[in-house]
Formats: sequence, structure tokens, C-alpha cells
Amino acid sequence: MKFFITTLVVILGVLLQIGRAEELVYTLDLKNEYIKNQIDNCPYAKITKDFEGTDVLTINVPEKAFTKDGNNLVAIPIDLNQLGVLGKFIIGEGDISYNNVSKPKMNYNGVKCMLVYRNIDKNIYGDFYRPKLGPTIRYGSVSWTHYKNALRITANAKNATLNLGLQDSFGSVSFRNIRLFCGDSLPKSTLELKEIPQAKYTYKRKPMRGVMSPSPINFKEKDFADLQQWGVNLVRWQMTPAPYSIGQRRYTFEQWREKIEARIDQLQNVLDTAQKYGIKIVIDLHTGGGLEILGWPQGQKYFIEFWTKVVKRYKGHPAIYGYDLMNEPHSRNIRPGYPSWNELADRAIKAIREIDPVSPIIVEADHMASSSMLEYLPIFPYPNIIYSIHTYNPGSITHQLNRNDKNFAGYPDAHWNKQTAIRDYLEPVRKFQLKTGARIYVGEFGCVRWAPGADQYIKDSIDYFEECGWDWTYHAFREWDGWSAEHSDDPKVSEPVPTTKRKQVLLEAFKKNMTE
Repeated sequence: MKFFITTLVVILGVLLQIGRAEELVYTLDLKNEYIKNQIDNCPYAKITKDFEGTDVLTINVPEKAFTKDGNNLVAIPIDLNQLGVLGKFIIGEGDISYNNVSKPKMNYNGVKCMLVYRNIDKNIYGDFYRPKLGPTIRYGSVSWTHYKNALRITANAKNATLNLGLQDSFGSVSFRNIRLFCGDSLPKSTLELKEIPQAKYTYKRKPMRGVMSPSPINFKEKDFADLQQWGVNLVRWQMTPAPYSIGQRRYTFEQWREKIEARIDQLQNVLDTAQKYGIKIVIDLHTGGGLEILGWPQGQKYFIEFWTKVVKRYKGHPAIYGYDLMNEPHSRNIRPGYPSWNELADRAIKAIREIDPVSPIIVEADHMASSSMLEYLPIFPYPNIIYSIHTYNPGSITHQLNRNDKNFAGYPDAHWNKQTAIRDYLEPVRKFQLKTGARIYVGEFGCVRWAPGADQYIKDSIDYFEECGWDWTYHAFREWDGWSAEHSDDPKVSEPVPTTKRKQVLLEAFKKNMTE
């Protein structure tokens, strides 16, 4: 009876955390012409893209242009009545980063993400951004972090405005993925539950250290032979169409599905070859933010069909380490009324566990496997679930993808070092691990090879992963030469060289696979 009650409590907790996407009521669309016009009203605002291609709103106020008590805010009108949120709670969420924001005179000013609406005779303010370092610290520099907060909307609310930017400060602040939800529809943080559930494992853990696979269209047995010599014990194998587009168009769903089906057939040779060289495989359904699955009913259906087919066919193969459900899911790809990522993941886990009750299943956090979103994954009530993040922080160093640039930012610098770029950024993951007992897998990390100090960035990252006892796979092995540890630091040289500092860092780390 005690077991039954405990299990019921865990399941109810998971259901509360799953959330439903149909209560999404507003997304800040930076492509919308009306919103662009509102942004133009702020002289220091502009729209750019981050290294993942996400639209970003940046307000960059020069010190020389700063005036006392000056407000440099983008004001976006919000029709609360049209959203259907009058008399209800509204939840704002998004991502924020800021650099060199000056200290405001009043501690509640500085960085602002605030909804303001008028109620009869007064204005009501709701601040969606609450700094993790405390309610009074809205200045300085903070790397991309996820935020959310709730605000009660009165039944007679009017004239709402979403204000984004800086108040009584100069510097730069950036916003992305801003959305509003009606009611308590977001997944709840696992770490905020009254009783934090514990992850369960039925197998003895062996540390796993390896690499992201080459493109599946370039599969060669020699790759596995060479990786065996490196000491690698894990390869995260991309199940991807590769390349992603035909000319300037993305694949249609049917084209994408046809190519993924071909990868399922190819997997037999991959697994057999990996077994031959003593290497384990993580099967990775490698989507672009989950767009092919999350945003289409046929994609959601195929998601379950794919994993059912793969697990039925390859269950028990000695080379399988685990199933990575989806590469870098992002809820921005979910349409209103569609299941949330947590719900789809739960469905896939159930389908897999009906066939294979023990092999590890890897679930990545929302927002492209973001470290700050890990706590919003539930502890699923099944054994051997591994929780995964990807880390490339800061993208301004790791993702300098234009090899023709004249100057490249290096690591470490005045702002980014092992403490700020790695330890502080990954602290939410460590907290999640310690409080839930979850096993953590860093499915991707790396740095473009021509960034000065890339070898030190890779070493500092691995050192922290090892300190925390996390498994990891380096991105990437013989995929694109920009990530390659076998190419020199010179972006103009496209041929491999005998060795590099980055390769030596990896080889030194892989030595542990041979002794543990």
C-alpha cells in the first residue's frame, strides 16, 4: 500500500509538471511589422539573431547618450481582453542577457521586462524578470538565462504595455523567446515541489566519454577504428537527414521522414561496427529544435512511431547505450493547442518502456537543451532516465562561425572564464543533479577551432564535467571542420594535421576510459 501511494504521488507530481501548450496566449513576434515599428520608436533598439538563429531584441544604450532617470524601453501594446486573461493569472517567460549595465539610482530600475496595465485609477506593474542573484541586482553582466514570473490581471484591466529595456541605466540588454501564458500552464520546476522526487537507476553506472558522430552520410568504419585508438567509449549517433535543406527550402515533412527511415536501416551497420570496436552508441533523433515533430500533428505521431520502430528492431543490441529522444527541443516550435515537450517526452518514454524496460532513455531540456530549463523537466516515474543539456557558453566565443572574420574573440577574457562561462552557467544543472539524484549527460559542447584559447575552453569544460560526475560527448568528430579537433587553429586551412592542442585535451580525458 505504501508503495502504491508513493507511486501515485510521483505520477501526480509528473502530471502537474508536464503542462499544456494550449494555454500559450501570446508570443512576441519580432518579424511582425507592427512590432518592428514599435521597436523603431526606441533609438537604441535593434533586431538581430543569436548563434542558433533565434530572433533577438537588443537595446544598447551608449554611456554618452545616457541621461539621468532616462528610460530606454521598447513598449509593446498588449490586448489583455483579446488574450482572454482578464481576471486570471498571466505568466511571462523568456530568455535574457545583458552586458555592462550601469548601476541605477534605485535598485528596482536597470534591466526591465515589465507588464504595465491600468486598473480604474492606477497603474499596476508586473515584473516578469526576477534576477537570480537577488531582487535588487539588475545591472552588470549576465549570460543568457531563462526567467518566468506570474502577474494577476484584474477583471477590469485595460491598456497593457510590455516594456523591455533599460531604466535609469546604460549598457546592453537582449531578449528572446518572450511568451505569455494564461493560468498556471507552464511546467513547474521540479526543484520547487514540496517533495522533490528522486531519479531511479537499475544499472551500475560506468563513466561515458566520447564524441558526437560524423554526418551519417559520411559513415566509415575507419572512424570507429580511430576512435577506439583515441580511447572513446561513447558516440552520439545523429539520426538526421543531413543536409537539412534542399536549395533554400527546408524539407517537407514527408521528405524528412523518408530520409529518417533510411537512417533506421543504416543503423544496423553502425551498431555492428561500434560493437566491433568496443564503443557504445546513443541513438540521437537529431532534429532542428524539434520543428519537424513539435509543430505538426503528423510529426508528433511519427515521433512515437519512430521510437517504437527503432526499439523493436534494435533492442538488446550490445552496442546500444541509450535512446536520446530528440535533439534540442524548443517549445517555440509548438503551436497553441499542441502537447508540450514534457508531455510528448512522457508519451515516448512510455512507448519505449513497453518494449525495452531497462535501456537508458535520454531526455533533453527545453530551449535547445538549455541548462536553465533542466529544472522544468519532471523526474519521470520510470527507471534509467538520463537528463541532458548542451552547453556552448558564451556563444559569442564558441560560435564565431564566419571563418573570414578578421578578429576572433578569445577565451578567457575580461568577462568569460571557467567561473563565469562554465561553473556559474552550469550551476542550475549541478543543483538539479544534487537534489534529484539524476544522472546528467552533456550531449554536446565545444568551441570553434579558430577561437583563441579554444583548447582551454574545452579543458575547463571537461574538468567541470568530471568534477560533477557527468557523462559527455564532444561536438563533433569529423562532421564540420570548424569543430574538428584534428584541424589547426587557422580557419583558412581545411586539411587535418597530425595533432592540435584541442585534440591533446580530448585524448588526455579519454585516457580515463581505459583505467576506470
